[in-house]
Amino acid sequence: MKNQKFLLFISLIILSLTLFSFLSLSYVHDLTLIIHFYSPQKPKTNTFQFEGNPTHVYYVNITTGYFSLNVNSAIVVPPSIYGQYLIITTSGPMDMQTRSLNEMLGCVIAVNINNGKIIWKDVFPNQIMTQPIIVNGTVVVGLGNAYFINSTIRGNGTNAIVAINIENGKEIWNFSTLGEDMPTPVYYNGNIIEPNGNGCIYAINLLTGTLSWKTKIYSYVSMSSPVLVNGSMYFGSAYPYVFFAINASNGKILWDDNFTALYNNYCVHGLDDSSPAYSNGIVTTSFTLLNNSNSSMVSDMLTAINATSGRILWVLNEGVGSIPPNLESPPEVIYNGTVFQDTPSVGILYAVNLTTGKVIWEIDTGPTTSNIDIYNNYVMIQNSTGTLFIINNGKITEETQLGVMPGPGNLLITRNSIILVGINGEIESIPLKVFQLPS
Repeated sequence: MKNQKFLLFISLIILSLTLFSFLSLSYVHDLTLIIHFYSPQKPKTNTFQFEGNPTHVYYVNITTGYFSLNVNSAIVVPPSIYGQYLIITTSGPMDMQTRSLNEMLGCVIAVNINNGKIIWKDVFPNQIMTQPIIVNGTVVVGLGNAYFINSTIRGNGTNAIVAINIENGKEIWNFSTLGEDMPTPVYYNGNIIEPNGNGCIYAINLLTGTLSWKTKIYSYVSMSSPVLVNGSMYFGSAYPYVFFAINASNGKILWDDNFTALYNNYCVHGLDDSSPAYSNGIVTTSFTLLNNSNSSMVSDMLTAINATSGRILWVLNEGVGSIPPNLESPPEVIYNGTVFQDTPSVGILYAVNLTTGKVIWEIDTGPTTSNIDIYNNYVMIQNSTGTLFIINNGKITEETQLGVMPGPGNLLITRNSIILVGINGEIESIPLKVFQLPS
């Protein structure tokens, strides 16, 4: 009897321990799931236009890992971030001697923002020079190149606007166009809006990939990514060289400035390259004027325009230099009432009062197609050889040679890092703390 009670007691203990063990393991398992489910997520930041906002001060409020990789293909424009995804677009290998792109090849690459590992990669039959537009997990890019079909249509081969699922890289829809789609489009009111190399503006429904509206303008657009402000978009075009303000709801032209007519004694270039910036009712853009006495030289011109009326407020001659091989007029950046621009011909970074056009300071950085970024009031820019300049109140505080050779776009600054991408295929995420910057 005692043995039976003892055995029963032992059995109850074993059963209790088993149940406790089962419950404990179940609890731990469930807790693990809960912790995983509620673990801090990377913020999913939409990108509606080139460099994220009208001023082109490019900052994403996210913490990243530090890494370096090379994708063996030219990265012409800045990347975009959405959650854990760093989305890169490429344009095939670049001839670094001539700075030319000669292959009909482009890729969209998703990189893990924490460790730099490639998550997925899509290959397309033409170059991709658009920064990825990202709206709620849908990535939109444009295909196109700088070659001409004829005197009025730029971009041969396969030209299209393409939508991609950010989680798996699968194509959602593909909208074909006649002429290149090199400018970064904007997203507005459910539509992806793209001015292109056929002298058209296309508004494409983001969900369906169908045409919402189309406007024919009388010149083509190269790399002038529109700036979007309060339902209006602004960009430059070529042959003739015209700067447009467009109603983003219906495609109607609000006003235009014909620079070819304004400068009828000169040959205008570059207006179709410059991605304009906007602040406080003023839109800035840039262009070049061919030197009449020397056809290999151009004058770099920076201008400010009243965004409501189209009235030109001022024009600044930034100097004379050799005609660059590709893009002539890089994007502008506006910060605290100052517009910043550097050029690939003259290579002088100007800080100019946005309202008056008066030069605040200027620094010789060497030729570049890149534009500046801002961190705690410090100006940062790379020149075409990869040298990074850090500037405070018009004085260089640091000059560092990096392995990234930039295209016509910006550094990307996060909470803890600077992300650089280059035409030599290099991608680097570098800690901010390695530079001499205020915290």
